Amino acid sequence: MRKLLTALVVLGLFAVPIRAADAAPGKLVFADEFDGTAIDRTKWAIHSNAEADQCLGNKGNQQLEWHTWDALSVGDGKLTMTARKNNPAAGYQWSGALITTGQACGHEPAQSFAVQPGDYIETRLKLPADKGFWPSTWTWNGNGSNEQDTYEFYSDNHKALYLTNHQSPGGACTYESPTDLTTDWHTIAEQVGPDHTVWYVDGKEVCRQGAYSGSGDALILDLFVYGKIPPTVSAGSMQLDYVRVYRP
Repeated sequence: MRKLLTALVVLGLFAVPIRAADAAPGKLVFADEFDGTAIDRTKWAIHSNAEADQCLGNKGNQQLEWHTWDALSVGDGKLTMTARKNNPAAGYQWSGALITTGQACGHEPAQSFAVQPGDYIETRLKLPADKGFWPSTWTWNGNGSNEQDTYEFYSDNHKALYLTNHQSPGGACTYESPTDLTTDWHTIAEQVGPDHTVWYVDGKEVCRQGAYSGSGDALILDLFVYGKIPPTVSAGSMQLDYVRVYRP
């Protein structure tokens, strides 16, 4: 795991703290370092009311997958999310991955963490290379009006990240990487308001949009299977080193 660093710029008699490339502001209020041997079910659920079909699938959102615990494996300090063409449920050929800290549609656990304005959400991950997959980190309040997309990635395009604040008046950016995003590990982060929503890739600010005033929003990480550009392989995976949330 990377260590957090602090840098100081000294201006006259004043020491002004600034964020180094791999540091983050505030107090750590939620984290999963994925250091065990299995997903922590006290932190995460796979049922989400963002998913219209029994809280485990959402074909109306161009998703081909049904979410299962078997899509999640933890080892060597990493979470691996794997989507497979293995007919997991009626009407679904693909299994896939979603984990949420939110209310789990009547399933255990109850909400384990809620994102608040000012939070800094950071994930370190390695994205899938085979086309047809759609991973993201995002927030959900039950109806989507506060949704914040720390990133969305469509794996047919290895250089684009889609960064969106869905809260009106909202705002979005497409980050175009100078290199293939699937060949190495990257850190993607979002400061969710309150006055501005700001996105960072590998410590560098890449987008700035409007305010965020949501409360009680669940944090979600996923690996979807994209219905508009279906995979030509029978399985695909991504890895996550950690997810951390800091609060001012």
